[in-house]
Amino acid sequence: MAATSDAMDALDELADPEFWMQAGAVFTGFMGPTVAKNLIEPNTSYDIPDEAYGALVVAGAQYSPAYKRELMLGGGLYTVDQLAVRYNLKQHIQEAGN
Repeated sequence: MAATSDAMDALDELADPEFWMQAGAVFTGFMGPTVAKNLIEPNTSYDIPDEAYGALVVAGAQYSPAYKRELMLGGGLYTVDQLAVRYNLKQHIQEAGN
């Protein structure tokens, strides 16, 4: 019976609009560095590391009136993802799966 209750709680969470707003804020935080890079780099001669854009989003999220934590989470996830690419960790993990 407890498993049924847990499943219903999970479905209730998926039906909650606030859950989807939070998920959208994480996605925005994750995609924000890519948007920032595409706006900044073509107009300048700078070659800023991708990780710095993620850190920029994390720092900028501090000033957000809503969903601060979720925006920071998305920017942090982007930073970690780009570090994994830079140090070939993602490639090694993909090769290990083959």
